[in-house]
Amino acid sequence: MVTFDAIMYNLTWVVRQGTYHLVTPWCLRLILPGTKAPATLTLRHGWSRNMSVGTTASASKTWRAGQERTADRPGGENKDSVVSEGVEQKQSVIGESQSRVADSEGRLSARLQDDSKQMTKIGGIAIAQSIEERGSTTAAHRDVPHHIPPPPVPPPLHLDYGPTPTIPQRLVLSSPPTLAAYMQLMRLDRPIGTWLLFWPCGWSLALSAAPGCLPDLWLMTLFGVGAMVMRGAGCTINDMWDRDYDSKVARTVGRPLASGCLSQFDALVFLGAQLGLGCLILQELNFYSVCLGAASMGLVITYPLLKRFTYWPQLALGFTFNWGALLGSAAALGQCQWAVCAPLYFSGVAWTLIYDTIYAHQDKYDDVIIGIKSTALKFGEATPRWLAGFGMTMISGLLAVGHNAGQTWPYYLTVALVSGHLVKQIWTLDINNAADCGQKFRANRHIGLLLFLGIVTGNLLKE
Repeated sequence: MVTFDAIMYNLTWVVRQGTYHLVTPWCLRLILPGTKAPATLTLRHGWSRNMSVGTTASASKTWRAGQERTADRPGGENKDSVVSEGVEQKQSVIGESQSRVADSEGRLSARLQDDSKQMTKIGGIAIAQSIEERGSTTAAHRDVPHHIPPPPVPPPLHLDYGPTPTIPQRLVLSSPPTLAAYMQLMRLDRPIGTWLLFWPCGWSLALSAAPGCLPDLWLMTLFGVGAMVMRGAGCTINDMWDRDYDSKVARTVGRPLASGCLSQFDALVFLGAQLGLGCLILQELNFYSVCLGAASMGLVITYPLLKRFTYWPQLALGFTFNWGALLGSAAALGQCQWAVCAPLYFSGVAWTLIYDTIYAHQDKYDDVIIGIKSTALKFGEATPRWLAGFGMTMISGLLAVGHNAGQTWPYYLTVALVSGHLVKQIWTLDINNAADCGQKFRANRHIGLLLFLGIVTGNLLKE
C-alpha cells in the first residue's frame, strides 16, 4: 500500500530534479516553488501586464520546513498528525496565492478604467477638432463668391440635305437659325407629308364639282394652306410626344426638339399659333365642315401615342390623314356625299397603310431598341404580301367611287395606272434598304397627283 510519506518523497525528488513541469499539471505548477510559467494577460489596447501568481519565498520556506520536520520525525509517530500538518501547509499556500491574484485583478481593473478615461478624452478632443475644421471649411466656402455658369449653347441645327437640296430646303438654309428651326419643326423642308395630307382633300373636292367643271379654286387654296398648317401642327405634336425617342434614332436625332435647338415651351407656343391659324381657315367653311373638322383633333393629338401601345399606328394615321376626303365633300356640298366619300375615305386609309409601312421600315432597327411599335415590325418579311392586300383594297374602293360618282373612262384609266404604280412599288421594294424605302415612300405623291388628274379629267367629260 502506497503511503503518504512515499508520495511526498516522490514529489520532492521530482522538484529537486527540475522535471516537475513534465509531470505536474499547469494548475499545480503555479503554486510550486521556482515556477517558470507566469500568467500573462494581453489587452486589446496593445499593452500587456505580467501577472505572476507563483509562490513567494516565505511559502517556499514554509513548505521546506514541513518537509524537514517530516523527515526528522520517527517512523512510529502518528500519521494523522502528518496528514493534518500537510493539509494546513497546502491551505496556507493556496490562500496566499488567491490573495495575490485578487490584488492583480484589482490593479488590472484600475488600469482599464484609466485607459477608458484616457481614450474618452482623446476621442472628445478629436471630435472637437473635426467640428472646428468643418466650421472653418464652411465659412471659407461661404466667403468664396459663387459663379453662375452660362447657359449651354444649343447645338447647331441639323440641315443635311445632300448635294442637291430642293427649293423648300434651300429656303430653310437661307433663313436665320431660329426661323429655320421652326420651319424644320413644321417640316417645311420636307413637304411630302403636306402633299399626302392634301390629296384626299383634292380628290373629294374634284369629285364634288359639277359635271364638266373644275373644282372650286378658292376651296382648293384653303385646303392647300390648311394642309400645310395642320400637317405642321401634327408634326409639332408628334415631336413633343417623341422628343426622348427621336434623340435615340439616327434619322431623327437632328430634329429641333430632340437636338435641343428649341424647347418644349417654344414648341407649345408655336403649336398654339398653328392651331389658331388652322381655326381661322376652318372658319371660312360652312358650319357642318367646322364641326367635322373639329372632330378630327382627337385623332391628331392621340396618333403619336399609339405607337407605344399597338403595332397598328399606321392605321390611326390613315384615319387622320384621310379626314379631308370627308371634309372636302362637306365643304363643297354642305354635307357628306357618303356614297362617294365613304369608299374614297377607306381607299385613302389603305393607301396610307401602304406608304407609311414602307416609311416605318426605315427605322425598324431603332424602333426595336427603344420599344416603338409599327406595322413594319408587325409584318416583318411578309410586308410585300400585306402591302399587296392593302393595294387591292385601295383599288376596289376607287372603283366603287367611280361607279357611284358616274365617272368616265379617263378616271378608270387613271385607276389602272395607279394599280401599275403600286405593283411596281411593292414588287421592287427592298424593306431592308432604308434609302430604297425612303424613295418608295416619296413616290406616293405621284399616285395622289395621278389620281387627282384622272378625277378632274373624267369629271370634265361628264354630260
